Amino acid sequence: MEITKELAAQIVTAIYEVVKRDINFIDPDGRIIGSSDQKRIGDFHQAGAYAAKEKKRMIVDEEHPFEGARPGINYPIFLENQVLGVIGITGDPKELDAYGFLITKITEVFLKEQKLNEELLSKDRALQYLIQSLIHGDLKDPERMKDLMEEFGIDETQKRQVLRLKIRQRGMEPVLRFFFREKKIQLSLYNYPREWVAILTEKEWKRLEFPSFLRQHPESVFAGIGEPESLYQLQKSYENARTASQRGERMNQEFCSFEEISAEMILESVKTERKRRYAEQILGKLKEKEKELLQIYFRNNQSLKETAEELGIHRNTLQYQLDQIAGKCGKNPREFQEAFQLQLALLCEDSSND
Repeated sequence: MEITKELAAQIVTAIYEVVKRDINFIDPDGRIIGSSDQKRIGDFHQAGAYAAKEKKRMIVDEEHPFEGARPGINYPIFLENQVLGVIGITGDPKELDAYGFLITKITEVFLKEQKLNEELLSKDRALQYLIQSLIHGDLKDPERMKDLMEEFGIDETQKRQVLRLKIRQRGMEPVLRFFFREKKIQLSLYNYPREWVAILTEKEWKRLEFPSFLRQHPESVFAGIGEPESLYQLQKSYENARTASQRGERMNQEFCSFEEISAEMILESVKTERKRRYAEQILGKLKEKEKELLQIYFRNNQSLKETAEELGIHRNTLQYQLDQIAGKCGKNPREFQEAFQLQLALLCEDSSND
């Protein structure tokens, strides 16, 4: 860890405010890089250099004169058994000895905080590199990728999908940062100026409860999610997510799934009359309100909790209404295969009405 002039100046200021004595921050080579006396910055301090080399405090007085040093005490500063610099305090050594512990502790607090910040920054940059490499298919350095996977505890065998957000409102970056951090989403990235990307496992996507976020922050983003892919094929999922979010932007739709778009693109090749017949066969006995309820239910990933919140009704009421729908059309929205048939019928109806 290297001490910058800016950090040295902060340390000097903090100590000076406490002890009200002239303070120098001296690097291990004996150069003053921070001082309460600006004229001394850049000067060589022999006592400081000696204190760093010998790893012990050095007193400067009439009996112990040093080049470029005034009377005082110089304390080496350690972090993890390494001397990072020396703090020199000017004055009568007999009066200053009581300040030694305080000076070194103040400095160590600054250095530990700086080291932690550097480690977090380094980790954040590595994570950004990993995410960018995955979503853009830049896999030129597989060894480094594998090392990063191991460092961040990422299971390479698990499929993931990309959520891509196009930011619509100013000030959403810190909101999204907090949201993904709170939901414990590790692979999340802000791309200047208006894009946010998250790489999600199936469990993480469910945990995100994204429809709830959209209700809390209306008209804040256009979101699209791609299809699940293996880790090293995530470029496809990112491109799918971008296509979905761009379609949502064109249609003024806050959230769009590439899976839905794929189904719609396939349905475009089916004759209108055929789509109408299928929709009528499945949905013919349902009222418009019941169809709207199904749309909301499927949009919320069949979550009773999220759907009930959006509709403003109790979960038991929602369950009763879903049972009524199942009784009418013979298709249970909570059974996977039958839910798929209901979704397809709704898509056919929408497509045939365009």
